[in-house]
Amino acid sequence: MTTYIYKAKKNNAETVTGRINADTEDEAVELINQLGLHPVAVALEEQDSVDLSKINSLTKIKSKELYIFTRQLANLLKSGVSLLRALIILEEQTYNKYFRTVIAQIMHGVKNGKTFSEMLTSFSNVFSPLYITMVRAGEESGNLQDMLVNISIFQKRQEGISSKVRTALAYPMLMAVVGVLTVYFILTFVLPKMAGLFENIQTELPLPTVILLKISHGLNQNAIWTLVGLLLIVVGVRQWLQSTNGKIFISRALLGLPLFGGIILKSELARFCRTMVLLHKGGVSIIRALEISIPIMSNAVIKASLMLCKEELVAGGSFGEGIKKIKSLPVMMGHMISIGEETGNLNDVLNEIAENYENETNEAIKTMTTLLEPMMILAVGVVIGFIVFAILMPIFQMDVFTQ
Repeated sequence: MTTYIYKAKKNNAETVTGRINADTEDEAVELINQLGLHPVAVALEEQDSVDLSKINSLTKIKSKELYIFTRQLANLLKSGVSLLRALIILEEQTYNKYFRTVIAQIMHGVKNGKTFSEMLTSFSNVFSPLYITMVRAGEESGNLQDMLVNISIFQKRQEGISSKVRTALAYPMLMAVVGVLTVYFILTFVLPKMAGLFENIQTELPLPTVILLKISHGLNQNAIWTLVGLLLIVVGVRQWLQSTNGKIFISRALLGLPLFGGIILKSELARFCRTMVLLHKGGVSIIRALEISIPIMSNAVIKASLMLCKEELVAGGSFGEGIKKIKSLPVMMGHMISIGEETGNLNDVLNEIAENYENETNEAIKTMTTLLEPMMILAVGVVIGFIVFAILMPIFQMDVFTQ
């Protein structure tokens, strides 16, 4: 597919320019006409076309970009614009070069008779199984625009929670980095200059000072080996965390943390319930909805627990009973789902559970932010205070002996 630049008349008066992807110049003219414009001039764009295969593994599409695409596509379809024309409009106004190429490929497939969901499947690295399934359900029910609205609402909620967590952790992380850099500066630049002073002291150095000097000496004399060792440890730990045992260990450890564990559990379950509602409202069966929703979970322990629930459902049990049998999940959640199944209001109940957990997560994040900031300041202060104390102890001893 080639990129063309064009000049066209809008409403027989205003002149507009733009760019469009097409296989031939005639096709480009046809697509421009579909936009309601009257082409005056069409020419090949001089820059090389984007090679999707080369940038596929190197370029990422941000969740915010995908949300904007989904929301705008839904708005265009609700306004009565055809899917093909909507994709043309979105492709032209997308700044991300890779995403623009993806949209162009989807647009080309739709033009040649493929469905929107079929083309999304070709870009599984961009569109999740949940996204593709929901689009397919929307196509089958004839309510694609409404389904896209629901997807965009879901994306916005998820992005909102992630943004709050990132914001809450930003200041404590900054404090931690500043603290580590300060300690490193003292140990590698300040302390070595004072080592000569300590050598002149006739008495035995205090234990804190000895420990500090050995650490400082190790960092200065074996800096390369220390760096290599740290890199090997980081690589080893990272590889282990990617294994099944590593994922389960870190997931269980995170869930066991005070306050933070509760945030993880509730945010994961809120996302799970929102996903289930989205799929079930789209006509997807409970078992199939579970198969799509479970892989979205990032915590391995929660994921394994929900897998047990799915197995209970496959064996002929109920959704709520399956949840109640899992000790790592809240009992109240199981009871509420059971009531929803009995009354036929499962979607409403799942929405209510998600709403409650999202509110509790937001409150917990506020509490965590309030507690983490003074705790990080205290931790950094204690470490630096210990270093200063270890440096000053020999000096105080020297003053005592001098007197």
